[in-house]
Order: sequence, then C-alpha cells, then structure tokens
Amino acid sequence: MFKSACDVVKKSVMLSALFLTIGALLEIAAQLLTLENMIPVFFAYAGVMAIFIGLVGILATLVAVLIPGINQRLQACQH
Repeated sequence: MFKSACDVVKKSVMLSALFLTIGALLEIAAQLLTLENMIPVFFAYAGVMAIFIGLVGILATLVAVLIPGINQRLQACQH
C-alpha cells in the first residue's frame, strides 16, 4: 500500500501523466491511420477518453492538495 500522502500524490500525478501520454499517442495514431473502417474512430474516441481521465485525475489531485488537512501532511514530505 501507500506509505504516506506524498506517495499518493506522486502516484496519482504519474498515473494522470500516463493517461495523458496514452491519449496523445492514440490521437496521433488515429490521425495517421488511413483505413476505411472503424479502427481510427475507435482510437480517436479512446484517445479523447484517456486525455479526459488524465485531466480529471490531475484536477482531483490539485483539489485534494488544496484541502488543509492533506496540505499539512504534505508539508512533512522530504523531497
């Protein structure tokens, strides 16, 4: 499990960045595919959803960090 609030914040930011990266790669793949079937459309929708999930994750982390109780726990983090 997680050791502290610092680990939770680090892991949530990394997961959000991963979703944003996957979403960007899926969008690039959807633009480069020139197939006449539904595969580019699937990649485009999956990319948009991944980007949306990444943005929601990073915004949720930002809101959580602004909560005073969590902010006090994060003040004890050693960087």
